[in-house]
Amino acid sequence: MPVALLAVLAALSASAQVPTSPLGPISSTTGLVLRDDVVRALIQESSGDRIHDGVQRLSLLARDSLEGYAEAAAWTKAAAEAAGLQDVHLEAMKDGPQWRATRGELWVAGPHRYRVTSHADLPMALAPGSGSFEGTDLELVDVGMGLQDADYAGKDVKGKVVLSRGHLAVTLLNAVVKRGAVGVVSSYSTPSWNEAHRMDGDFPDQVGWAAVPRRLIPQGMRMPFLFMVSERQAQELRFQLREGPVKVDVSVATQEPTGHLSIVSGVIPGTLAGEEIVLTGHLDHYKPGANDNASGAATLLELVRTYTTLIRRGVLPPPVRTLRVLWLPEFEGTREWFAHHGADPVRRVAHFNFDMLGASLTRAHSRFLLSYTPDWNGSFVNAVSESTVAFMNRFNGVAYPPRKDFRIGSVTGSQDPLDAHMERYSRGSDHQLFNDHGIPGVAFSTWPDDGYHTSGDRPENVDPTQLHRTAFAGLATITVAAWAEGTGALELARLVAVHGVRRVAEDEFRARRDLAGTPAAQLPAFARLARAGVRAGYQREKDALRSCLALGAPAEPVKAMVKALETAESQALKRLEAEGKVRGVSLKEPTPSEAERRARAFVPRRVKGKELASFDELEFRADPGAQARVEAVRAAMTAAARALREQGESELRFYQLEDAVASYADGKRSVADIRDAAYSEYGYVFPVDALLEMFGLLEQGGIMTRGR
Repeated sequence: MPVALLAVLAALSASAQVPTSPLGPISSTTGLVLRDDVVRALIQESSGDRIHDGVQRLSLLARDSLEGYAEAAAWTKAAAEAAGLQDVHLEAMKDGPQWRATRGELWVAGPHRYRVTSHADLPMALAPGSGSFEGTDLELVDVGMGLQDADYAGKDVKGKVVLSRGHLAVTLLNAVVKRGAVGVVSSYSTPSWNEAHRMDGDFPDQVGWAAVPRRLIPQGMRMPFLFMVSERQAQELRFQLREGPVKVDVSVATQEPTGHLSIVSGVIPGTLAGEEIVLTGHLDHYKPGANDNASGAATLLELVRTYTTLIRRGVLPPPVRTLRVLWLPEFEGTREWFAHHGADPVRRVAHFNFDMLGASLTRAHSRFLLSYTPDWNGSFVNAVSESTVAFMNRFNGVAYPPRKDFRIGSVTGSQDPLDAHMERYSRGSDHQLFNDHGIPGVAFSTWPDDGYHTSGDRPENVDPTQLHRTAFAGLATITVAAWAEGTGALELARLVAVHGVRRVAEDEFRARRDLAGTPAAQLPAFARLARAGVRAGYQREKDALRSCLALGAPAEPVKAMVKALETAESQALKRLEAEGKVRGVSLKEPTPSEAERRARAFVPRRVKGKELASFDELEFRADPGAQARVEAVRAAMTAAARALREQGESELRFYQLEDAVASYADGKRSVADIRDAAYSEYGYVFPVDALLEMFGLLEQGGIMTRGR
């Protein structure tokens, strides 16, 4: 046989070989359990520039309207198919009223008539939910914040339009429901959870995003209109009001046709039947909504394209677990997807959520964040995320890194040094619902963002380099979750064990630090919480190790790692006891109070189908006899938020704090256990009386039942 033919046959044979697993031992170079050549391939094939093109395309659509969302879903479906995703289809959500506006204009009537704002020019200028209205020469009344009775003293706003800058729900209640105003013009732009980063007026030309909460408007009352303007526009109107009365003309035409939004779903099939990794990015949002969340939707497309390209080229084998990719409306779409697919005969191993990914770290004053799962849902994904962040910072922390093969940047992007961080669990996007369903969910995001929920969230403030870095972070973590099996799963368990040692050391450090700062008289009571915090940390890491068993890691080595953790836990608890002896105080727990006994007996469990039911909804429905109990819970949670804020915690850590604490209810933990676990997670002692009231109200409202 000719030598040339032998060479051709050898080449064909090599190309026909199935590529080996992308996982390997922990790399001495990268610290990852991915092979170095796979890391390079994921970096070099993925592109932030391509993602930015998708961001620009989606930013042209008002995805908070029926037509705009439908167009975005159709474009995403076609782009996903072109990227190589399989079984791409639209899943219709339930029919219901879908608000749409055909006209929305606000004019100053005179003496020099001019248009203040227009839905046609800026769709978010007319808040979704606004009702139709036609009126001329309507008096404009400045009510300042519009939040208190004093703001309306001496002002008749019935049949008039109010100008305000305070929280919209309270303004609507005070001005429209209580006093008969026909509509509101507002310059409010900063949600409460973003007040640490931006105040109304910091960016005078940004227009805030809002909606008219239908539940606030009594049945039978005409829906008001709500125009959103910038602080500069509001100041101009106030200046005119100082010169004399201002009359405005309003023309709003809205409809509520019956229709539905859709979920875009598709897969990269795995070789193992019945197991999935779920990737989500919410597709809905206002126009432009570039970072929030055109960035997440477009990044998912690039992840799909990168994977299918590398699989087609033979760089990667097909994944072990199917990658399920979902583009959907935030929260509501996820809730409905679970309603239809929660009982599927599929084990969902992990979830990765992509929301607000590409803010320029310098222009938007932002940071790149990867979240942990909550402590009660320990998983291997935490160690994978930690190792990914460490690798990215090491090789991208300067503008011109020496290892060009590990540089993650984009042709049209910035040279910003990377500043990536791991953040303890917080709610606020779709990963919370996956965790509430028991599926370990992590989030990728850039936060804060100067343009968040405003007209300033534009494509020019989204950095292709940051998009590329987020794409790689997603690829690196997802690849481990989707391809781990056998030997690779064992190497992953070793990574989990290594990173777990560091995390439990931090847990013990916090416990001993807090004990050291506790007065001697309070030490016995506080010691229980310190011990609980250490135990919770070790339990989290033992759960993370055991999660590798489900990926195919051999049982005996994993059991040995768990045993080592148990030994270390016993030693850590002895060190805590020694703290008391040094100070001459017994750490024996005092006799439990009546409230403590009730808390130990009450074991709450969330009712199936109520995973996203919130305390806010319960408060709104509460009968008058329960108001005092609701207010007691609110007061306790407000005090907790204040304390956490003063401790330097991120606002999103205690966003919807009642719901965050309620998520611990699994039918196994008592209210006392939840109090202790929440202390471990947040470093704050939630009053047991308030927790009993909260879970009692949730039970009364049909959101919780009692376990064991």
